[in-house]
Amino acid sequence: MDQRKLYWTLGALLLSLFLSSLDQTIVSTALPTIVQKLGGLEHISWVFTVYMLTSTSVMPVVGKLSDLYGRKRFYLAGLLIFLVGSALCGASQSMEQLIVFRGIQGIGAGMLMANTFTMLFTLIPMEKAGRFQAMFMSVLALSSVLGPTIGAFITSHFDWRWNFYINAPLGLVALAVISWSLVEAGRAPGAAKPKIDYAGALLLVVATVSILLALKMGNVNYAWSAWPIVGLFAAGGIALIAFLLVEHRAAEPILPLGMFRSRTVAGSQAVTFVQGILMFGALLYIPLFVQGGMGGDVSDAGNALTPMMLSVMAGAAISSNLMRFLSWRACSLLSMVLAGAGVYVMTTLPLDVGRWTVRFDMILLGVGIGVLMPIAQTAVTTAVEERYQGVANSTVAFFRSVGGVLGSAIMAAIVNRHMTDGIAAGAGKLGLPQEKLAAFTNPQVLLHAEGQVPAPVMTMLKSSLVDAIHTGFWFLTVTAAIGVVIAMLMGSARFDYAAHVERRNRQAAHAAQAAKAVQGQ
Repeated sequence: MDQRKLYWTLGALLLSLFLSSLDQTIVSTALPTIVQKLGGLEHISWVFTVYMLTSTSVMPVVGKLSDLYGRKRFYLAGLLIFLVGSALCGASQSMEQLIVFRGIQGIGAGMLMANTFTMLFTLIPMEKAGRFQAMFMSVLALSSVLGPTIGAFITSHFDWRWNFYINAPLGLVALAVISWSLVEAGRAPGAAKPKIDYAGALLLVVATVSILLALKMGNVNYAWSAWPIVGLFAAGGIALIAFLLVEHRAAEPILPLGMFRSRTVAGSQAVTFVQGILMFGALLYIPLFVQGGMGGDVSDAGNALTPMMLSVMAGAAISSNLMRFLSWRACSLLSMVLAGAGVYVMTTLPLDVGRWTVRFDMILLGVGIGVLMPIAQTAVTTAVEERYQGVANSTVAFFRSVGGVLGSAIMAAIVNRHMTDGIAAGAGKLGLPQEKLAAFTNPQVLLHAEGQVPAPVMTMLKSSLVDAIHTGFWFLTVTAAIGVVIAMLMGSARFDYAAHVERRNRQAAHAAQAAKAVQGQ
């Protein structure tokens, strides 16, 4: 590929990645207006949940299919599905329609995420891909910072529907550019037709959706012991066991289990799973700490998260240089230690802590999270055969997403349980009936309680919330410690630049020979 087409392709990939990741956050500030126009307040959480379910469940399946049939076709299909889903979301006439169309949007976004980094490694020589990875990771972080702001601006100055319609002109540009600029070699003449593991794909989707849905609905829509949650966990567990059995026998498994025999692959995926727990747990509960505990407003909560996400970008940039000198184990260990220190500090912060102290801690946590992002992608790519690079890369995003959902569910259970106990104890000391304060066991209710209850009661409620959040961050601290242990077991493998340059040259020579053979026929 010539340089001009290469840069056009990279620009289009960045634009597509920005749009798909932006859609996870841009809707948040528009939701009150959407509910006002469409109704369906009781279904509001599904606008986010269905997007997460569909995007996560398709990632490894599409990653494998792109290994078999080529990445361009699945990337373009994913972008087209995403744009169609966006247009349908903007045209929704009810909350039920919006939820269905968000699911379609999520399928497209998952297809894009499954292929973006694999395509990057295909286009850019491995020894030069680090700085481009940092750029792509920065786009992911930037979208989470800008999403709510862009959503608020569009909703205030235009119409909420344009939060979805805005994807069309930008996405069509990306679609046209990639169609023109990206040239992908077809299957070699006489090559056997790939065998698709339909059973494995179906079982993996069923297992993923069932387990994630149970984690999302548990302790929110139903008690953990309620039959819908137990049934979902049971269905997910059975599907997972069946999936593992099928994969052992499949000629071309959707998720090649053999690649997890590599300490680099297994360790990178496990540490990424831990990273997802830490990142999503922090993103959910730091705003609650700032608003509910410290008495800040929405702007203060955003100002606490912004340094974290910007430092994720800095951490990703740093790691592109670290991998030149350190092993995957050392880089992953550094990530877990920094992130672990960040979540540990959160267990010690009192009610009257300065906001800049919180921001500095978020920088520490963000750098720790950011360091791992390019490391994990590069480590698994270099550790597997070329024919498995798509599925290996897609499972990095898959495990990060699953870890985030699991971590959020556990954090919510811990915080809500300790919040309930703390308020019960505080009500007893103040001589108040516990049932009068029952509503405040929901942290979201507490955010709007300032000035609505007497000052001593408000102080007690804030203290209960902060203590509960401290306990939740102890869970994250222990999780980070587990991540440290996992990183230490990853072995001494590192990026061998000379070997990868040699392998790339050998592959180029083989491709040239194959092209000559085709021309001679």
